[in-house]
Amino acid sequence: MEEKKEFRLKFYQIALMYIGTLMGAGFASGKEMWQFFGVFGLEGLKGVAVASAILFLFGYLSVANARMVGSADFGRLVCPIDKPKAATLIGAAMSVFLWMAYLSMVSAGGALLEEQTGLHHAVGSAVYMLLAVLTAIRGFEKVSGRIQKVTPVLVCGTLLICVFLLIRDGSAIGGRFEAQKSPLAKNWFTSAIAFVAYNLTAAVPILGNCQRHAEWKHAKWGALLGAAGLTLCIGLLFFTTQTNPQIAKEITLPMLGYAGTVFPWLRSVYACLLLIAIFGAATTCFYGVTTVLPAENRLRYAWVIALAGYGLSLFGFNNLVAVLYPMGGYFSSVFFAMMVINHLRLRKKRKADGEAEGAACDSAKE
Repeated sequence: MEEKKEFRLKFYQIALMYIGTLMGAGFASGKEMWQFFGVFGLEGLKGVAVASAILFLFGYLSVANARMVGSADFGRLVCPIDKPKAATLIGAAMSVFLWMAYLSMVSAGGALLEEQTGLHHAVGSAVYMLLAVLTAIRGFEKVSGRIQKVTPVLVCGTLLICVFLLIRDGSAIGGRFEAQKSPLAKNWFTSAIAFVAYNLTAAVPILGNCQRHAEWKHAKWGALLGAAGLTLCIGLLFFTTQTNPQIAKEITLPMLGYAGTVFPWLRSVYACLLLIAIFGAATTCFYGVTTVLPAENRLRYAWVIALAGYGLSLFGFNNLVAVLYPMGGYFSSVFFAMMVINHLRLRKKRKADGEAEGAACDSAKE
């Protein structure tokens, strides 16, 4: 019987995984760009710059920590103390925020399907729940394959529409407007922290698993290339929301409104792109949750938490973006501070181990 070839990833595949993990409904629709950056006008560019720098930093730390601990376990990548129980606790806490992201995507999927087809949002959300769960429980290789297929279509479609709108309406950027800010993200700096921390929670286990299935140089450059791609998307979406702030203020999924101003039929095309984005984000988030579930009866637990998330998803996507996203981001920022400390600890330990090994070799020679 022929042995199955080991599953390996190249740097561009890892970049696509990183981008696809973050580009959910809130991101690709421009809703997050408006809520976290656009409402501040051109001042929001400072937040975009901070968010981009963090994407590069933690993309790298995710694969670097995974390499040093030899695992993609959530808790071990983040926990700054070498205690299995502490790592397990942190991993479980982070999975709660991943679950929140999953239910947000399920909610967005239901809302978008209802708008486009008339299908009741509860039914549409149920469809997305099933798609996410049935893909995620089949393992990382299946999740990776699906995300790599849908991400290029999503990114190319988003960028083409943004570039067209900026060429056509770019002169309107910089105008004055009034916008309601989230009560939990009232300035560009805290908004940037909340935005990135919330979104990166899903990327950590995905990038950690990418490191397990790639050579170090591919994992490192893949994470950095992915961060560059995300930076480009964030910048173009931000400027697009500034061309006509009224659309971003009034529409739940702003890019649908902007696409409709180009050609009416383009709104439906972009809706299809958003449906792809929602599937990718919901799947990767739910996969991250499954990685911390106990091996025994994992499938049963997965369905329980999937159904619980589906129930809460009926709360409404607009409410989730304005309240749940910033709240989740602030809590997640604590974990990412731990991740930096853990990285420094792991580097110090690795250096000490290397020196000890070198001393042992010298002693053996003598």
